[in-house]
Amino acid sequence: MSKAEIEIRGKTYSISCAEGQEARLEALGRKLNERLSALQDTIGDVGDSRLLVAAGLSLIDELEDATQTGPRGEVADLDNRITLVERTAAAALSEAAHRITIIADRIERAS
Repeated sequence: MSKAEIEIRGKTYSISCAEGQEARLEALGRKLNERLSALQDTIGDVGDSRLLVAAGLSLIDELEDATQTGPRGEVADLDNRITLVERTAAAALSEAAHRITIIADRIERAS
């Protein structure tokens, strides 16, 4: 087990992690610290606890939004587009078959 040193609002935290994950955790810590700083600029210095709650809520909100409109929403949109393409192709093939039938009838009558 390894440890990553993360600084949040001027305090350093030693976080246990799997070996090789230190840099990733430290990068996430920097992003969290940036998020907290941005929130503090917006809502003021309301204390560490409230600021962390606000950050947690905003992150969960973003995660839920991404889950609802992200890959699942994109898959549904893609499914709808594929269905439209299939219907358009089926209509075009049906029209082509109809025209071929008309041409075949004309050729048969001409023979």
